[in-house]
Formats: sequence, C-alpha cells, structure tokens
Amino acid sequence: MSRLDYMANFVAVVDKGSITAAADQLELTVAAVSKRLKMLETELGVRLLTRNTRQLSLTEAGHYYYQHCREIQEEVNRVDQHLLAMQGKLSGELRINMPMTYGKVRLTKLLIRFLQQHPDIHLTAHLDDAYTDAASGDYDVVIRIGVLDDSRLVARKLENAYLLPVAAPAYLQTHGTPRTPAELAQHQCLHYTNVSHREGWTFYDQAGNASNVQIRGQLCANNGEVLKQAAIAGMGVALLPDFELIAALEKGELVRILPDYSAQTVSVYAVYPSRQFLPEKTRVLVDFLISTLQIA
Repeated sequence: MSRLDYMANFVAVVDKGSITAAADQLELTVAAVSKRLKMLETELGVRLLTRNTRQLSLTEAGHYYYQHCREIQEEVNRVDQHLLAMQGKLSGELRINMPMTYGKVRLTKLLIRFLQQHPDIHLTAHLDDAYTDAASGDYDVVIRIGVLDDSRLVARKLENAYLLPVAAPAYLQTHGTPRTPAELAQHQCLHYTNVSHREGWTFYDQAGNASNVQIRGQLCANNGEVLKQAAIAGMGVALLPDFELIAALEKGELVRILPDYSAQTVSVYAVYPSRQFLPEKTRVLVDFLISTLQIA
C-alpha cells in the first residue's frame, strides 16, 4: 500500500467527519479504514486525530498534514488531468455560471463544441443575470461583464463588448432622433437595473471628451433581451452590447443613433477562485473560450 493511499484514506476520514462515512466513500470496511489510519500515524510517529465515541478532531500535526495531503492530491489530479487533456480525454464535472443573453448568444455553441471535443466532461450551465459570488465555490467558472472588484478571484479576459445606443425607426419618427448625448435626457430610455441610475450613460466624442447624461424612462429590467424587445416595440432608446443587437440591426428592427459618439466598452471575463492548483479541465475550458472568442 502506497503513502498516497494512506493519505487518501486520512483525507476521506477528515472530510467525512467519521471513519464509517469514509469507509462508505472508499468502499472499504470500517476496520480497514481504521487500520490504515493507525498505520499512517505509526509510520509518521505522530497522532493526527483524537478520537472518542462521538467525534473526531484534528491535532495540530493533523491540521498541518491534512492541508498538505489535500494539496498533494490536487497536484496529482492536475497532472493526471493534464495528461488526459493531451490525449483529448478530459473527464469530470464542470459548472459554469453566465449572464443570460451572453450565454445564449455567445457561449452556447462554443460550449457544445467543447463537449463534443471532450465527451467525458459533464457540464452544468447556469444562466442568470443576478450577481454570483465566484468565490463561493458553487461554480468552477463564472462569466462576468464589466468592472471586477474582487481581488480574491483570478480573472481572464475573453473579449470586449461595445455598448451601442439604439432605437426603433418608429420611435425615432415619432420622437425625433437625438443628435447629441445631452438630448437623451428628453427621451424615454430603457434602463438596465444592474447599473445604478445615478451613473447615467457616458459617451465620448471623437476627441475623447466624455459627457454623462442622466436618463429616465418607463421601463427598467435586469435582462438585456427584455430591453431589446422593448426598444423594438418602440418604447424608447436602449444602450446594449453589440453581441445582443446584431440580428435586430441587420433586420432594421433597430437603428444605431449618435454615430459621432462612442459609448463605454466593457470587457467580458472568466473568473474563478484563486488557488494554487487549478483543475486542468477548468483551465482547458477557459483557454478554449479565449482562443475561440478572440478569433471569432
């Protein structure tokens, strides 16, 4: 029996909180797990766990050894996964969280291609426009659009998205076409609620000078698709990412306004908790998204 087997046995006992639960996970008898634990302590010459009839608790040496055992297990797994990736044989579970429309428009087809390349990967995709704490551990990767402010996270840029002011031809015919950002204050503007009203909309002229306008409007929503459909229906001006507008602009359902001004550029990131040993399947997925999106 190798030291790695003893380590795995010890980690399972700590993670499960009991020898019985660890035995179930390892598909061993309780006696076998207990014996392995005693042999490990004997070889190391230290007590790792204090045991009584009700609970197990780590000694100071046990805490130290447990942390390093977990790191060693993760590194072994990372090496194994890297070798499998080199052979196109990645496996395991992956969980990704992404904004609703961006996930549908930009990522769905790419994720399908990724799964076709790695048939032993099982992917759970959660589409949600609400803020998701990427440090919680609920997801392997979280896709975010906009400014990042969490230093606990690793962030890798996928691509840029360009915000465009648009409106329906019928709306502009009725209410007039704004020629400067300041004129938007007199229009119905469709607001994205994940951005504060107080921030307003910022535009830049061709010399790079910024102007900010406070907007007002009848409809607010936390989903860009809702705002796009409202704009197509003639309810006002929307400021939305370019990836969301391609089809509507090509069909003439919406037209871009303020062509002499540019709005904010926002970046799209793949973020995940900072840790020393990133699972190979996570790294390969993020690398795939970056390489594919940046040549699309």
